[in-house]
Amino acid sequence: MSSKVSIVRCSEYGKDLIREKVKESVDLLGGIHSFVKPGERVLIKPNLLKARPPEAAVTTHPEVVRAAICLVREAGGAPIVGDSPGLGEEADVLRRSGILAVMEEEGVPIADFSDSVKIKGSGRFHHFEIARCAAEADAIINLPKLKTHAMMVVTGAVKNLFGCIPGKKKVQWHFNTGIDHDSFARMLVELSMLLRPRLTIIDAVTAMEGNGPGSGDPRNIGLILAGEDPVSLDVLAGVIVGLPPLHLPIIRAARAARIGETRVEDIRIFGEDINNIKVRDFRISQPMNPEWSIPEWARCRLKDALTTRPVINKDKCVRCGICRDDCPRGAITEKDNGLIIDYRNCIRCFCCQEFCPRGAITIGKGWLLRLAGA
Repeated sequence: MSSKVSIVRCSEYGKDLIREKVKESVDLLGGIHSFVKPGERVLIKPNLLKARPPEAAVTTHPEVVRAAICLVREAGGAPIVGDSPGLGEEADVLRRSGILAVMEEEGVPIADFSDSVKIKGSGRFHHFEIARCAAEADAIINLPKLKTHAMMVVTGAVKNLFGCIPGKKKVQWHFNTGIDHDSFARMLVELSMLLRPRLTIIDAVTAMEGNGPGSGDPRNIGLILAGEDPVSLDVLAGVIVGLPPLHLPIIRAARAARIGETRVEDIRIFGEDINNIKVRDFRISQPMNPEWSIPEWARCRLKDALTTRPVINKDKCVRCGICRDDCPRGAITEKDNGLIIDYRNCIRCFCCQEFCPRGAITIGKGWLLRLAGA
């Protein structure tokens, strides 16, 4: 797999500017004709976590989607756009994010993510059930948004492809892998290898820091990254926001599986010098847990003390029940004084924090983390 990545500065989301800069990022890699052939049906897959406006930085910006549509058509391809949101219906999330308006202007259909098909894996995970439109597309163009993530530290190129697993079937993966976040990261890496997007373009013009991926704060970074290898892109995105590659679970999993390029020195960078564009004081959603280097048997016994955990802010909580209904382990229940998390059953997947529409769930520390000042 290619280890070429382009990095282009882009200060804001003006329609013409974004189209110019996205094209520049792809041209640095050989041009769109290197990735899309005439007549191919191309799935453009943005991040559609939940229904929020573009300025919230929760979803891929609609002008980045438009730029990808125009590139596919320039190469003679037929674009479709879609994703399986973590929360809400696909059409509603497309509308609220501003992407549906762009699709209507450009005459592009919505990809149907409701139908799925089972495909065989080639690694630790033997089968995946993915959206039929992703399995049957001639090519996938992956359009992630750079954001913090409570479970994976940051979400970018590899994690965005998890949206190709339809609806509630994503929750089953959290249930199956449980507290073993390394196993979940390995699954994501193997899924990315199976889907093999032809091209990934990361929207890092405005990223998200803090309580991401759904309730954090927009942070202008002013960059667009493009490449063929999702792992390489995530390596460089992490470095740009101050995170060494092996601090990221996805990169550790990729190195263990020998998938993608995980070493900065082995990635060929075109465009900006990465040393000139690093971001200072980028806020992630949680401290680096020491649990990653602890054997599984000890990790289970000391889970409450060592791990971060979702915490409900009762002043912000409106008791909508979304976190309760989406919890893979049924660890959230409603009592007279509000919603309660049973940490004995909580697997720290942070789906509740991710999907909370009010930002009422944040990340707390276990007592050993607090004692250590982590």
